[in-house]
Amino acid sequence: MLAFLFFFPFWAYAQNGKPEQKVLEFYQKYMAACAQPSMDEPNRELDGLFCNMDIKNYVTSQLYKKIIHAYKTGVYGDLAGDRDYFTHTQDSSVEWTSGMKATKIKENSNNAVVRLFMSFPSEAGDPLAVCVRLHRESSVWKIYQVDSSLYTDLPDCKDK
Repeated sequence: MLAFLFFFPFWAYAQNGKPEQKVLEFYQKYMAACAQPSMDEPNRELDGLFCNMDIKNYVTSQLYKKIIHAYKTGVYGDLAGDRDYFTHTQDSSVEWTSGMKATKIKENSNNAVVRLFMSFPSEAGDPLAVCVRLHRESSVWKIYQVDSSLYTDLPDCKDK
């Protein structure tokens, strides 16, 4: 029993995963979902806003509601210009996932900042990075903000 009590905190922490792993997992699934035509009936109200992917396991409920609200009220462009909120690009490709690298910039017990670097094929443009901010909810890392890269294509993610 003593061994269980000693190792349980380490096991519980391992179950949470690392924030940079969660970011890569989300972006790989998101980009793959955006590349696939949906076989399901799309949510006509949201018009495939999240590429018909259930992202609630990856983003906080506050971010989900914020994006839905912005879309429904016609101010989605205020979140990321004319770009996708998560990638801050106008287009995306599943091929880009092979050039992604997530680096943890900062982490404390409940918050983390991860810089997602995206290296594109030469015909797709220059490298880009976004700052992904996460919060731990019930021991799961969830995205609560993706900082715009409108000011610099390779932000350092340390200014907030």
